[in-house]
Amino acid sequence: MTPYVQQQLLLAALSVALAWGVDLALARVRALRERAWTRLAAAYLLLAVPLAAWVALVRALDHSHSTFQFASVAIGYYAGAFVLPLLAALRALRAPRRAWGLLGACAAAWGVGLWALLVEPNRLVTVESELRLASWPAECEPLRVVHISDLQTVGACEREREAARRINALRPDLIVFTGDYAAGPFRDAEPALSAAREFLAALELPRLGIVCVPGHAEREHHRTRIFEGLPITYLRNSAVEIELDPPGAPAPRKLRIFGARTLHEGCDLSSYQPRREPGVLNVVASHEPDVLWELLERPVDLHLCGHTHGGQIVVPLYGAPMTLSSLPRRFARGLHAVGSLWLNVNPGIGMEGNFAPRIRLFCPPQIDLLVLRGGGERPAAAVPQRS
Repeated sequence: MTPYVQQQLLLAALSVALAWGVDLALARVRALRERAWTRLAAAYLLLAVPLAAWVALVRALDHSHSTFQFASVAIGYYAGAFVLPLLAALRALRAPRRAWGLLGACAAAWGVGLWALLVEPNRLVTVESELRLASWPAECEPLRVVHISDLQTVGACEREREAARRINALRPDLIVFTGDYAAGPFRDAEPALSAAREFLAALELPRLGIVCVPGHAEREHHRTRIFEGLPITYLRNSAVEIELDPPGAPAPRKLRIFGARTLHEGCDLSSYQPRREPGVLNVVASHEPDVLWELLERPVDLHLCGHTHGGQIVVPLYGAPMTLSSLPRRFARGLHAVGSLWLNVNPGIGMEGNFAPRIRLFCPPQIDLLVLRGGGERPAAAVPQRS
C-alpha cells in the first residue's frame, strides 16, 4: 500500500466520522426526523459551508496548494459522494414506506462519485491539433510535437503506462513536458519519484529529444532524482535552439524553446529577449499559464503550459469551478489564440495527489499532439482580462 493510499484511507475515515456525527446531530432535531430529503439537504449544508469557507480562506491567504485545503476537499468528497448518501439510503430502506426517489438520488451520488474516482481518471484521450505558423514557409515538412503535463504520480499505475505507450505510438519529433512529475506524499517520496522516472524512461526518445521544465508539485532535488541519467533536456530559465533542417537547406528552420521556472519559484523572464528571425519559431514552455501575461509584448509564437488540470472537475454549462489561474475558465484547457501568439494548455495526465482525492469529472486526462506547419498568419486575437 502506497503512502498516498494510506493517507486517503485516513481522510476517508475522518469523513465517515464527520458525516456520521452530523447525521446523528440532525437526528436530534424533531422537525427533521421524518423528513428524509430535508435531513439529507441539511447534512450537506452543514458539511459544505464550513469546508467551503475554510478552502476560500486558505486560497485568500495565497496558500493555493495547502495541505489543509486539499484535505478539506478530500473529506468533503468522501462524505458527500459516499457516506451521507449511504446513511440516507439505509434510513430509506428501513422506513415503513420506502422512499424510492431518495434511494435513486443516493444511487446517483454513488455513481457520480465512483465515476469520478475510478472511470474518468483512466479515460485517457489524445487530441490532435494543426497549427499553421507564419514563421515557416508553407512547403516545409510538418513538425509533430507531443505536449504533456502534470503526471503528478503517487505510484506507478496502468494509466501512466498506457500514456507512455500512446505517446510512443504517435511517433513525435519532439516531446515537451510542462512540469509536475510527482505528487507525493513526500514524507515517503520513493513510490512517486520511482513512478515518474519509470514513465519518462518508457518514452522512446524522439529525434529532437524530450524537453522538460519545472513544476511546483515537487522540489528541485526531487526532479534531480527523477531525471538522473535520462536523456532529458531540462530547461529552468534557460533555452535550447534546435536545427530542424540539414545544413545547406534553402530555407533552414530553427526551433527556439525557452523553459521558464514556475511562478512559485520566482519566474524571471528578464533574460528572455527573443527576436523575430526568418525561419525561427519562438516557443515558451512553462508550468503555469499565467506566464502568458509576461509574453504578450514579446515576439513569441507558441506558449505551452499545464498546471490547471483542465479544472479536474468540470460543471456542465459552467466550466471548471477552480483552475488556479488568473486566465478565464475557457482557457483552462486546449489551444487558443491570444494576442499574436498561440497558447496550448494541457489538462494533464494525472491529478492532484498528496492530500487531494484522485478524481476527475467531465475532464479526462489528455495527451496533446500539435502538428506544426508553415504558411500561416500570426493570430490577431483579443487579449482576455485577468479573472
